[in-house]
Amino acid sequence: MAKYDTMVCMDADLQHEPESVPVVADPVLRGEAEFTVGSRYCRDGGIGFHWSLIRRIISEGATFLAIGVSKSSDPMSGFFCTTKEVFNRGKDKCNPIGFKIGLELMVRCKANPVVDVPITFQERVAGESKLSMKQNVQYVEQLASLYFEKYFVFILLLPLIIIFTLAYLKGSIQW
Repeated sequence: MAKYDTMVCMDADLQHEPESVPVVADPVLRGEAEFTVGSRYCRDGGIGFHWSLIRRIISEGATFLAIGVSKSSDPMSGFFCTTKEVFNRGKDKCNPIGFKIGLELMVRCKANPVVDVPITFQERVAGESKLSMKQNVQYVEQLASLYFEKYFVFILLLPLIIIFTLAYLKGSIQW
């Protein structure tokens, strides 16, 4: 169990600058956000080194896939802050299949508001990338689970909506 009321998570590879911790935590500490994300994609955020085309495509593609469940411009970020209260609200529902715990918490804990805080993403200093085909598959599984939770009622009602729409268009149902 967390000892303090505010939690910060930051990848240990030093791609996020430790000096940014107070800036990322500030909106949560002031009560302006339930969840903050250190974002390289929001205004004034950035990447402090040259990314290969393939790395950019993977990152932007993964970000695009999460648009429907994430309130952040950088749901892939490994740098975020939240409160113990928000964490406790959804911790029992969390099942991070891969390594995107921030995205998982943001969705399962129903954090609102989520605020992006600009950071400069740096080249990895320690460790190595864990990205693999297995991680990609796990990310898609994680997204499927998050989409299902967020849109559960719609997913269940979709077949009925389609049937009624088709019947209406065919003229079988008249309003």
